[in-house]
Amino acid sequence: MQVSIRDLSFTYDGSYTPVFEHVSFNFDTSWRLGLIGRNGKGKTTLLRLLMGEMKPQGRIDMPLTPVYFPYPVADASANTREVMLQAANDGPRSGFSPISDSDCLQSPSVASAAYSGDGRVEEWQLVCELNQLDVDDSVLDRPFCTLSKGEQTKVLLAALFAREDAYPLIDEPTNHLDTRGRQLVADYLRRKDGFLLVSHDRAFLNRCIDHVLSLNRSDVWVMQGNYDTWEARLNQQNEYEQGRNEALRRDIRHLEESARRSAEWSAKAERGKFHVPESVSAVVDRGFVGAKAASVMKKATNAVRRKERAIEEKRGLLHNVEKVGELKLTVLQHPKDVLISVADGRVAYDGRAVCEGISFTLRRGERIALSGPNGCGKSSVLKALVGAGGSLTGSISIAPNLIVSYVPQQTDDLRGSVSEFIRKSGVDETLFKAILRNMDFTRDLFDRPIHHMSQGQKKKLLLARSLCIPAHLYVWDEPMNYIDVLSRVQLEGLLLEYAPTLLLVEHDAVFLQRVCTRVIDLGGGA
Repeated sequence: MQVSIRDLSFTYDGSYTPVFEHVSFNFDTSWRLGLIGRNGKGKTTLLRLLMGEMKPQGRIDMPLTPVYFPYPVADASANTREVMLQAANDGPRSGFSPISDSDCLQSPSVASAAYSGDGRVEEWQLVCELNQLDVDDSVLDRPFCTLSKGEQTKVLLAALFAREDAYPLIDEPTNHLDTRGRQLVADYLRRKDGFLLVSHDRAFLNRCIDHVLSLNRSDVWVMQGNYDTWEARLNQQNEYEQGRNEALRRDIRHLEESARRSAEWSAKAERGKFHVPESVSAVVDRGFVGAKAASVMKKATNAVRRKERAIEEKRGLLHNVEKVGELKLTVLQHPKDVLISVADGRVAYDGRAVCEGISFTLRRGERIALSGPNGCGKSSVLKALVGAGGSLTGSISIAPNLIVSYVPQQTDDLRGSVSEFIRKSGVDETLFKAILRNMDFTRDLFDRPIHHMSQGQKKKLLLARSLCIPAHLYVWDEPMNYIDVLSRVQLEGLLLEYAPTLLLVEHDAVFLQRVCTRVIDLGGGA
């Protein structure tokens, strides 16, 4: 079955920048479809439109019941069994209806075919799905709130795929999964019939999708393949577009210069009517001079207008190059070789040890990633080392006068305006905004309240702040969460060029492989 989108346009209330403008494309519900695009290009908006939560201009024909992941759990204290059964047996969402403008309503027969209301999911079906995700069915008797974030992700995915009537719309499932969890979920999704998946994890996408829906700068691609296939096409398209755009810019410069000369010629002819030298004024027919000047001016003005139209036409052809702006970093050199040393470290929550025997040394110039399953205390180690809390104990040595630039994992506490964020951070406003602009942060976002921004845009605020701070050591806790793939490539290039000392927690396998000099496995886990 095909999902058909025709002449789709949508702009949020209060915004002057459209998210979609006269977009049309189709895709098949049997595809394992990955949705790729820059932060703020409308990925989550498209999911919400497919869900029927917002009304666009144009037409969306959705033949199946769209179901959104993550499922909103109303009572996290309820047993996981109850949460899963409710998620699996939820009927069409209250907002679900044929999506179109007032003149393009879907017929009742199509709408009723989307959901029959038969065949409730039973517990044994949930257990089958959990087994495929390597989750013990004992979690069914535990309160949902006691599960780790990774377990909650797997549980809700299992409930989603246990139902047969749904078309899954999966939004960023990897953000709370460790490396092994991402591999398990990717393999699980690869065995499913069809879904629409938003993810920025390149290894994850390569492992589970067979088609790509790409929201580009000025158009939409629907293509067969995985992330690597899409990236190869993007690079090829960018090379072609950049060469074409360079030629167009040369033409524009020539036309602008020609238009300037024509304008000067016109102005000179006009001045000539009134500035006839006195020595010849007696013999000059001023009527003839005026008529000739008017004729010359008219020709010159017409030439200027033709060239201006040609310039605008050629400017309209400049499009769709996905630029990756240049980022810079000020790395301070500390006199000590060893910046951090941890021996016999231990992380405990409520008196229960989740990780013991933590030992590592971070030297100047190293880029080390802490690895391990969810709940093993990786974030606690980072927080303790930067003085932001954490529960790390043991023999810890930190070089004196060490300047650290820290990116926390969570963005939930970000509030207020961008100007307030800059002022509280104490960073240079010009540099901060320049970094954000080079990370494809549009100018209108500078006036938007932070709590109205996407998670990816909030994470870019934190990263930009960190990049503004000259430091001996950069400590980043899951910096790639919600960050689009092009910005990930951009940050990889930055770290490889400037080679800062870096200690981070990250689960993007491609990012770690390209950037890190060493990975330390903390083990443990819960």
